[in-house]
Amino acid sequence: MIPAPLPDNEKQRLRKLKELEILDTLEEQAYDDLTLLAAQICQTPIALVSLVDSDRQWFKSHLGLDATETPREFAFCAHAILGDDVFTVEDAAKDERFHDNPLSIDAPNVKFYAGAPLILENNIHLGTLCVIDNVARTLTSQQKSALEALARQVVSQLELRLIVKQLKHLDQAKDEFLAMVSHELRTPLTSINGSLSLLLKGEDYSPSVRTQMIDIAYRNANRLLTIVNDILDLAKLEAGKLELNIQKLDVTTLIKQAIELNENYCQQCDNDIKLDDSKTIEPITIDADEQRLLQVLGNLISNAAKFTHANDTIIISYECHNNEASITITDHGPGLTENQQQNLFEKFKQVNSKDHEKLPGTGLGLNICKNIVELHHGAISCQSKPGEYTSFTVSLPMSHTGH
Repeated sequence: MIPAPLPDNEKQRLRKLKELEILDTLEEQAYDDLTLLAAQICQTPIALVSLVDSDRQWFKSHLGLDATETPREFAFCAHAILGDDVFTVEDAAKDERFHDNPLSIDAPNVKFYAGAPLILENNIHLGTLCVIDNVARTLTSQQKSALEALARQVVSQLELRLIVKQLKHLDQAKDEFLAMVSHELRTPLTSINGSLSLLLKGEDYSPSVRTQMIDIAYRNANRLLTIVNDILDLAKLEAGKLELNIQKLDVTTLIKQAIELNENYCQQCDNDIKLDDSKTIEPITIDADEQRLLQVLGNLISNAAKFTHANDTIIISYECHNNEASITITDHGPGLTENQQQNLFEKFKQVNSKDHEKLPGTGLGLNICKNIVELHHGAISCQSKPGEYTSFTVSLPMSHTGH
């Protein structure tokens, strides 16, 4: 017996399988109908929808077979997922890979096998729709074509499962967002109304108290403006109506502006911010919208200040490589887990919102940043090690005229 090697994209494949949340679920009529059709068309006693997990193959549908899983090392399907076409074993007894396979020499006595791989987006092979017989035989070209067509229908069912899951997730996130916005709008409005009401009553407050009340109203008005601007920006981005004012920008100058604009905010959070220009000697020029990139950098700086520990120094560095300029903002706070990083740029998501409430936000900032950067034909990414650091990197094409 020769076990199948692992696919090159095994990690991504298993991640997608986990995302589906389908393993060990109950039988479903849609999959059972497809195995029934496959068995009838190919005239075999057994047909399976098999999903290849890390150490087993698990059957979402199993016509003519009582077992719901077998070890991966015995799985014919583990070989089938390595290619794009129907994988056929006409006589297992004459095939060195399978002649002494426990599934061939004992129940279910597999002599004939044909498996059409289930191929999702990005060339992810999750498993097969396969047919099995206990006698050696062949499939006609028409039967192979039908098996491939039915496999595509299995893939459609899997994709539909992902879409339904995403819609449920989005609906829940929207509900949470609406509840959060209602709270976020009400809180500053209450503070503004309270401060202004006291001032309008004409009480004989000292100048310092009056200044304090005005400051409260001013800070909460800015907070309201941020919420409204985030919602308006998101609406423009989703409608494709956010216009960019493209001009040539010097990256060093841009970063220094961002530091100047956000330095006071960092100080409010008991943090310092520092430019590290040691990685770059020559000037770097990009074609971009200055205000929108300042918005992106401002959001990343404020997040770093908000979520890191007190007395941290936030570092901004930049460099150029392969005609691409990269700006990285690093803090040394609690960091992010892998699960948090996966959902980082989704709409309506707030990372660590329960643990870090000193300066609240809308949960839209990183999604807006991602969209703005992508409008510039760039990319934004995150690297983090819990307990040590978090780095956000914005990568943008350098100016066509060079630097």
